[in-house]
Amino acid sequence: MQRSLRFAIVTVVWCAMTASRSSAVVIGFEDVSLAPNSATYGGPGTLADYVPQEVTLASGSATFRTTITRYSPAEYWSGFAISNRGDTTTNSWTNDTSSFSGGGVGSTGNFAVAYWQAYDPPPLIVLPDGMRPVSAKLVNTTYTALTMRDGDPNNFSPGEYEAGDFLSVTFTGKPLPDGTGATTGSATFFLADFRDGASLIVDEWTSFSLTTLGEARSVLIDFASSDVGAYGINTPTYVALDDFTLAAVPEPGSGVLLTCAVAAGLAVRRARRR
Repeated sequence: MQRSLRFAIVTVVWCAMTASRSSAVVIGFEDVSLAPNSATYGGPGTLADYVPQEVTLASGSATFRTTITRYSPAEYWSGFAISNRGDTTTNSWTNDTSSFSGGGVGSTGNFAVAYWQAYDPPPLIVLPDGMRPVSAKLVNTTYTALTMRDGDPNNFSPGEYEAGDFLSVTFTGKPLPDGTGATTGSATFFLADFRDGASLIVDEWTSFSLTTLGEARSVLIDFASSDVGAYGINTPTYVALDDFTLAAVPEPGSGVLLTCAVAAGLAVRRARRR
């Protein structure tokens, strides 16, 4: 009897240790090398003018898609950039990779910026096989926040948000790594909300659950707003992202724990019979 009970105890302890090894993966973008007060979108581009070029940035075990289009001598990007910029006062497209909180989570370190233009593919995150999205921390970029608070410096629209206005970002899960297939789920976060008497412009890192995306293999990002013109959303469509958290599929250790529970139960039953 004692031998069977010892086996049951050892089985439960081993299962707990095995499950704990499969902890969440947090992508904080610190593995991307950046000079102080700088950002990268993977450029410069190498294709001819007006030819969109797809590049990828990597951090942790995920990749982030960017599109670069050259208009010599300049070029433009949409998709993702990695940044450590924290200028909270300059309202200009030249400051489009600063977070409105003053830097990454804790006001230090790197973070990602997702930017969407309607004529380019949407920002795409490709997850490693066997992982699913759990959560992220989000905040406005300075360019977006100041445009909504103070008005549009480029005069595309009045810009300054008032009653009834909003800006939201939606994360949509897809089962294939190229962002295709039936949607696995979605989640929407309001970067600004002036509806129903509110006057919110998100100015600090805020945790946001992505569990409703299910077992997504990739994640697409797009935006919606009340400030829409002939060419789409007038508000700069950016969001800063940090502490992107993934977990194993299925839930870490769940299958192992079930197997161990059955084995331990059989051992205890055997001990009682003896």
